[in-house]
Amino acid sequence: MMRGGRRGQWIILSGIILALGLVSLTTLLNESVSAGHEVAQSETAFAAHHITEIYEETVRTSKIAWAKVAKEDEFNEIMRNFSREISEIYALRGLFVNVDVSVCDENTADLTIQICDERMNFTLGPERKIPLK
Repeated sequence: MMRGGRRGQWIILSGIILALGLVSLTTLLNESVSAGHEVAQSETAFAAHHITEIYEETVRTSKIAWAKVAKEDEFNEIMRNFSREISEIYALRGLFVNVDVSVCDENTADLTIQICDERMNFTLGPERKIPLK
């Protein structure tokens, strides 16, 4: 009779150990998923894709504008309008963006890009040269 009672105790003890193991495993799995989510959120929160997007669009617009205008003043006016419009677009996303392009010679221009939000302040330039042709 004692033997059956001890066997039952071992079964109950094994069940408790398995239950604690499953709870621990579930907790670890949940923590790893939460950590992965936080890392992904921090990656998307950084505006590196905005910086690249603004830089590429500015270079592309500068080349198109330079090819279509006859005077440096016209180019500067087009780029001021571009800067104003891109600032307005990114202001809707919560970013302050300032783009300044000035002609150095007939083949290059100086580019300065400033991007700010509540978490970062990034400036590219002012000695950043971009090709106009």
